[in-house]
Formats: sequence, structure tokens, C-alpha cells
Amino acid sequence: MRLQGRTALVTGASTGIGRATAIALAREGASVIATGRRQRELEMVAQECGAKAIAGDLDDPAFIRRLAEEAGHADILVNNAGWLVYAPVLEITPEQVEGMLRTNVVAAFAIAREIGKRMVERKRGHLVFITSGAARNVQQFGIAYAATKHALSAFAKGFRLELKGAGIKVSEIAPGMVDTDMRKGVTHPEVLKSIAARKFKPISPQDVADAVVFAVTAAEGCSPDLIELRPKDA
Repeated sequence: MRLQGRTALVTGASTGIGRATAIALAREGASVIATGRRQRELEMVAQECGAKAIAGDLDDPAFIRRLAEEAGHADILVNNAGWLVYAPVLEITPEQVEGMLRTNVVAAFAIAREIGKRMVERKRGHLVFITSGAARNVQQFGIAYAATKHALSAFAKGFRLELKGAGIKVSEIAPGMVDTDMRKGVTHPEVLKSIAARKFKPISPQDVADAVVFAVTAAEGCSPDLIELRPKDA
């Protein structure tokens, strides 16, 4: 129970990495506030780990403000919510790119800014940004997604640079391919063929959740900076 007495806000907590992280933090004793778009799935997570569920869309500035009011006391923010579209660069639409930038970058920045301001007032806290292996590489059919994760990684570095003087820890967790539902909507035949050709097994959401727990339970004088995770055979 290494997080007893601490509160953690987890975004994108209804499924995948966010769900696994919310449950893992609760098992360590944290009081978890879980947020996501899917009310039913979020309530199931809340029932499983005793979290407080706040459903809403982080793309909505009004919801960001509401979430900041209800969860502004959080000691830990796991900035996980994201959206993925795989498509050839000449076929992905500007609207799809804009949607990914809005969720993966602008919304992530907005909630980190709101929670970060409150952490600075208290002179304590830990911001965790879930980026991707795509934050340092660009792969075919995932170029736009990689651009958003490059941007989010830059924000993680920037928050660390500017908030460390206030006693705030900032960690970036960068997983490679994870076995989640994010690719279930992929229909483009070239993309499906590319995914099928990969010879390695994706890592699990639990693997990423374990890395988050490692980061936020580090000794007070230790601030894990970047944790990269990748499939063993990738």
C-alpha cells in the first residue's frame, strides 16, 4: 500500500492502459479518480477498484474545468487519454489529424496545466505522461499519430523543466505496441497487412500500468524521467 493517503487522477480510464493503471494504483492504496468518455465501462472500473468515476470528454474545455475543480487535489495525474487513426499519409484526412491533435496534445496539455497549477500551489505532485514509442520514431501508416506523440513528449519535457523547482515530479512512459482496443477500428487493407506482418507480441496494458506504479512509488529524492517499454522481440 505504497500510495496510501494519495489521490490519483487517471484519464482515458475506461479501457486499456488507463483501466489497468487505475486498478493498479488503487491496489497500492491510492484513492483513484477515473475519467473517460464511456460511462458504462468507467462505472465498471469504479466498481472493480473503488474509484470515483467522472465521465466526460477532455476535448470539451468546460469538462476540463469541471474535472479540475473535482480532481484538483490529486497528488498524481496519469495523462493517458488518446486517439489513434492508422492510414497512409496521403489518405488520412485533415479532420482526423486535427482530432488526434486535439485529444492527444491539446486536451492532454490542458488537464496537465490545470492540475499542475494546483500542484505548484501545494509544492508537491507527480505528473505522468503516457506517450509512445512513436514519440521517438515514425512508422509507415502511423505518421500523424507519431506527430502527436512527439508533441506530447515535448510537453512532458517542458513541464519537467519548468515545474521541478516547485517540487513537482514529471515522468514520461513511452510504450511500444500495446494490446488494446485502439486498433480494432482499423479497416484499411494496407494497414491491416502491415500489422499482421509484425512478428512480435504486443506488451499488455498491465505492463504499462506496472511502469506507472514504478514511477510514482520511487523514492522522494528520485524522479524517473523516461521509461521506454517495448515488446521483447521487436
